[in-house]
Amino acid sequence: MKKLLLIFLLPLLGCSQNAEIKPYVDYLKTVEKKSAKDYILEKFKKHDIVVLCERDHSEFSQYELIKEIISDDYFKENIENIFTEIGVINLQPEITDFLKIRDLDSIYVEKKLNEFQRNSTSYFIWERFNYHYFLRTIYNINDNSENQISLYPSDSEFDWEKVHTAKDYKQEYEIEIEPRDSLIAANIINKYNNLHSDNKKALIILNIRHAYKVHSHYNNGTIQQNAGKYLSDYFGKRAFFVVSNRPIFYTKENKLIYDLIHDGKWDASFNYLEIDNIGFDFKNSIFGKDDFDLQKITNVDCYSDVFDGFVFYEPIENHDLIEFYDGLVSKDFEKEFFRRYKIQMEYFENNSTVKKLENKDFRIKVLKELNTKRYRKYPNFEHLIESRNKYLYN
Repeated sequence: MKKLLLIFLLPLLGCSQNAEIKPYVDYLKTVEKKSAKDYILEKFKKHDIVVLCERDHSEFSQYELIKEIISDDYFKENIENIFTEIGVINLQPEITDFLKIRDLDSIYVEKKLNEFQRNSTSYFIWERFNYHYFLRTIYNINDNSENQISLYPSDSEFDWEKVHTAKDYKQEYEIEIEPRDSLIAANIINKYNNLHSDNKKALIILNIRHAYKVHSHYNNGTIQQNAGKYLSDYFGKRAFFVVSNRPIFYTKENKLIYDLIHDGKWDASFNYLEIDNIGFDFKNSIFGKDDFDLQKITNVDCYSDVFDGFVFYEPIENHDLIEFYDGLVSKDFEKEFFRRYKIQMEYFENNSTVKKLENKDFRIKVLKELNTKRYRKYPNFEHLIESRNKYLYN
């Protein structure tokens, strides 16, 4: 506790500029001070597509930025369309139409948003609160606006109504593994080409590697196909790819380890100048020329090979990971929830959990957890703060 308190008291002690972050600081001093929202909206004036790389699915502040973007009159009047990786494509017609219906009873709206949340993926439940918040945001905008937003979930098809056994799950699920990214991209391209609009523009939200405009080549020779690469090939310069400040992560000894980009130098440079909301191009920037370390892939040299632009929105201490919420598993969904849970655990041959599901106390504990909103920080949070602050405080 004393160690954590010291980490947060350090900014009060004043900071000096470390030589290792000086090039980044000097560059940032030359950048036009344009907010992340304004930067992304500006890109639509020269590009039809902006692909935004999502952070951790659960990180909340990024969806506050997305809310700023899509609530703006320019977005509502000139872009209107959003495509997402989250949300299976067989939900698309219903969810797209529903979010445009005005003046619905609030209880009914909540019921439908919960249904979309539960059926959005092949998981027995999608626990990330952001999706519910995102859907609610779009519904509220459309309910109060002349210009309505269209949401098109674009993940590969999955329908729990067709799944009755672990064998059924295998048949429905395994198409998701590969070529999932090519399917996501094809779903986006096909729908985009059928949009009834003279001015076709769209925001596309894809998570981590799915948003890369290259495929991922790994040291062991494996090549991971990425939806962003297919979109880049198809749209060319009409598409612009943006990543935001975020930790990097990797697996070590079967544990997920989090670090900061370039050991915290990027975050430290923004912190030194007290910048918490800005966007700029990677082209001709020291950031874009830096070695790509978001993941360990071998076919790229620098960040500008993978993304075109960067937004810094909120420092990491303001990043909250939020899961679950009241009503995620309502009373009328409990039976179906446990049916799905059991089938998925049988598919993964997790016999210990299958056995636990027979226990009433275990089921009550699971329900309580899923219906209670949980806030947490990134794993290795103290390490992340320290890795940034070591470049600031002497």
